[in-house]
Amino acid sequence: MFQRINVHPQNPQERHIAKAVEIIKKTGGICIYPTDTVYGVGCAVSNIKKIKEIAQILHKDASRRFSFVCNGLSQVEQYAKIENRTFKIMKKYTPGPYTFVLPSSQFVQKKISERRKTIGIRITSFPATRILIEMLGEPLANMSLNTDEENHGDPDLYLTPEVTSGVDVIIDAGVLDGDVSTVVDLTGETPIVLRHGKGEFNE
Repeated sequence: MFQRINVHPQNPQERHIAKAVEIIKKTGGICIYPTDTVYGVGCAVSNIKKIKEIAQILHKDASRRFSFVCNGLSQVEQYAKIENRTFKIMKKYTPGPYTFVLPSSQFVQKKISERRKTIGIRITSFPATRILIEMLGEPLANMSLNTDEENHGDPDLYLTPEVTSGVDVIIDAGVLDGDVSTVVDLTGETPIVLRHGKGEFNE
């Protein structure tokens, strides 16, 4: 049975988030958490077994839908290749409601998945999740909690028996606005917006 931890959306109680981190580290657990778009489901990026479980729980394609949620650009460099041009764009738009597609690093291809030639990177501005990642000491391998084409900010709408049986802890910050992130491909010479979402992108 999962544990629900309620936090204030703007001023999250760090002691509450520390409980979630303890659960994730102790059990190698899966967590539901808020972002500046919709709720995400994730685990530590080093936990390959749980990454595969998340995709199964949500009935999603793990090879295409995962992104890494980081708490800063310095953390991104281990997982993605960032050129000067890419760095400037990401510095301008992060933290915020964006997912940037970048070439994956050798670390990702060797330690996580050799088939992952690109990786989606998010740097959320949501306080609770930034603190969670900082305390965890590594990014979260992330999928959106929504299990259909709709996007709602209320996590309870998606807590099916299968989800609740597979998740260890929920960080509940209330109902979010429910919009998705804007996805931008930075693997080529020119940025390409793959999905228009909450964030406005003009380059």
